[in-house]
Parts: sequence; structure tokens; C-alpha cells
Amino acid sequence: MSEQTSNNTILTILLPTYNEAATIQNMLEKIRINIPNNITYEIVIIDDNSPDGTSEIANSYFEKSGNEIKHNVYIRKNERGLSSAVIKGMEIANGKYVLVMDSDFSHPPEMINEMYNEIMNKNLDIVIGSRYVKGGKFEGWPFSRRFMSRLANLIPKFVLGLKVNDSMSGLFLIKKELVDGISFKAIGYKILLEILVKTKGSKIHELPYTCKNRKEGISKFNFSIINDYFILLKILINYKR
Repeated sequence: MSEQTSNNTILTILLPTYNEAATIQNMLEKIRINIPNNITYEIVIIDDNSPDGTSEIANSYFEKSGNEIKHNVYIRKNERGLSSAVIKGMEIANGKYVLVMDSDFSHPPEMINEMYNEIMNKNLDIVIGSRYVKGGKFEGWPFSRRFMSRLANLIPKFVLGLKVNDSMSGLFLIKKELVDGISFKAIGYKILLEILVKTKGSKIHELPYTCKNRKEGISKFNFSIINDYFILLKILINYKR
């Protein structure tokens, strides 16, 4: 683990990673140039012990920057999974606000500034990067995956009563204190759905963005993700009861 943090951090950028050697350096550079002006921030990487050297490349980037960027590269050797990685990242984050995003450029770093301004100016609890509000869209996704994504977002609206259009988004900004003390199952590929159910009454806004299919590296999507989704859905239905 490589760590450089501070207690006065306003914004944490949280990147869960596994085998992102092809993209992580460029992603870190794009994040750096898209951080809002005049705020203290950190970058937290939760890496599931990537065999391709993702964490080493990230640490090298921070060293070359003169360690001016507050950072924490945390390597999990005995755990796997995107949702649990996000929860771990929130536990160790120092920021008052935590912005979760992928490191494969499916989530544009240019959204960081817009999302931060939105949560601050409107005193919100959660800002979601949404593919399913006006202006949101996909780029390069096959029809089958777009269909499954749409269905996975419609089901919670009916069975859980959620009013959010993109509860399966992996791009969101949240006030950290909102999740303090909450126990999460953290099953599967996306954690936002569980957060929304367990923080009922939060002030939420969705901002449109274009979700791009990754151009480098290998997609983590597989059919076990669908199985995990329905396991979590059943748990959340029982939770609401």
C-alpha cells in the first residue's frame, strides 16, 4: 500500500481497479487536469491485486508527479469484487465527498467538475452520472448489453419504488457521511443500487453523460454479474420489508 493523505480533504476520487494497466496512467492524468480549482483532493485506488501491474503503474505516476497528489493505492490480496472495493474505498477515504468512477474511460473525467459543482450548489447528497435522463447515452455498446442495462434499471423502479433512472450507474458523487455506519452486503458489480435503498430520503440529482465502451483492456462483464444482481435484488426487497 502506498499512501499520502490529509485530514482536510474535500474531494476523494475513488477508482476500483483490476487489470487496468492499459488505461490507469492516462486516467490519472485526465483526473488531475479535471479537478475543480482551489479544492483539496485525493485519489484513492482500490486494486484487487492486479497481476498486470496496475498498482505499480499508478505508484510510478504519483512518484513522477513528485508525490504532490494526495493518494492511497490500496491493494486487496484476499478480496475481489467491484462493489466491495468501492465500500472499502469509502471507508478509507478522507474526503467530505467521494466520487466513484471506473478507470477505463467509460466514465469521462470531464464530468468531475460538473458533478462537484452540482452537489455543492444545490446542497445535494448524491449526484449520479446517468445514461437514462435526457442527454445521456451509450457509445459503442452492443444492443444486448444496452438491453440488459435498461432492464436492470427498470426492475428496481417497480419492485423497490426507486425514482432514480440509473440506479446501476458506476459514476456517482456522494456525501461521505451519508454512508457512515451503514452495513452493506456489497454483492456484485454495482454498489449504487444498495446505497440508494439504504439511504432513503437522500437529496439526489442525475446528470446526463455518454457512457463509452472501453477501447483498451478487457471488459469485466460476464453472466455471473447477472446472477449477483438478482441475489442483491432479493436481499434489498427483504430489507425494505
